[in-house]
Amino acid sequence: MTTTTTKTVKDKENFNAESLLAASAALKANDKWIIFTHRKSDGDAVGSANALFEAGVNTGKIVRWLSPDEKLPDTYSYLPHFKDFETCEKFTFSDNGTLYVFLDCSTENRSASGYTVNSGINSLNIDHHEDNSHYARVNCADGSASSTCEMLYRIFTADGWQITPAIAESLYTGIFTDTGGFSFSNTSPETHAIAADLITKGVKPADITNLISQNKTPADLLLWAKALSRVKVFGDKNIFAVSMVYTDDFRESGADITGTEGLSQMFMSIRGVKFIAFAVEYPDGTVRLSIRSREGSPLGAGEFARKFGGGGHKFAAGCEFKCKPSDVLSKLEDEILNFLPLRQP
Repeated sequence: MTTTTTKTVKDKENFNAESLLAASAALKANDKWIIFTHRKSDGDAVGSANALFEAGVNTGKIVRWLSPDEKLPDTYSYLPHFKDFETCEKFTFSDNGTLYVFLDCSTENRSASGYTVNSGINSLNIDHHEDNSHYARVNCADGSASSTCEMLYRIFTADGWQITPAIAESLYTGIFTDTGGFSFSNTSPETHAIAADLITKGVKPADITNLISQNKTPADLLLWAKALSRVKVFGDKNIFAVSMVYTDDFRESGADITGTEGLSQMFMSIRGVKFIAFAVEYPDGTVRLSIRSREGSPLGAGEFARKFGGGGHKFAAGCEFKCKPSDVLSKLEDEILNFLPLRQP
């Protein structure tokens, strides 16, 4: 098994060319790709899948895109392959000449189930999470990158792939969303340089900003009102915040599960808050957390999520939370406060 992983880099000239070229070679060598993205796909997952799907179509590949999600956020419906997405909870992997590409998935468990690590299956893992477990045959993962879309840009430019306007728009979408509109600390000089290059290739920043940031439905806003009404801020200098939406909230507001997109960032706009845990109750009773942190937080999002079997990076992560929905908010507060002493040296 060949495993290659990019190292932490500071600028384009220092990117690990061997890792990027290995990923490119795997893509070029296979005529059939199946792309997997994670549950509750965000802008980076959807953007990277669209960019790679378009690159595959343009080079004559047969491409599919699968995710456990029943539906993608309508926010990203402007992307070229939004309607090519397929829902898949469990997939049967086989060594049949297909390349299985995992995008924005730090572990094999974040997407459709069925993949076995070390099985020798023809697989490629492209990701930017610092806790990536390098589970594929070929791994191209760099925790210093702003997004998986930034990783794809590196791969494309390292080996001469054509970046068409449609690919550029998809890549820009993922970079924009995972950097919070270039406001998060994962925004590097290189991130801005990549965005600038994508603009020269046809991206219109004002249009993307409008499509992503000014696209909420009245039903979404009713759902947001319910979540905002439940926010609890606590801890020293009000550094922590928790909130939740329940299944009844979706029915009463008329919103679907994708209506929660962007809520985590809204909670982070509360003065003083540097760590949030936002819970969503799904129709089957499962409770999932969206966790965000920023500089100055005593907890990292990823480390908190990993306590409950989830994953992610320092500033964004997710996990399932085993608890009765009625007890989630009080238990979340306790877990956050109890976690702090465990981190002391």
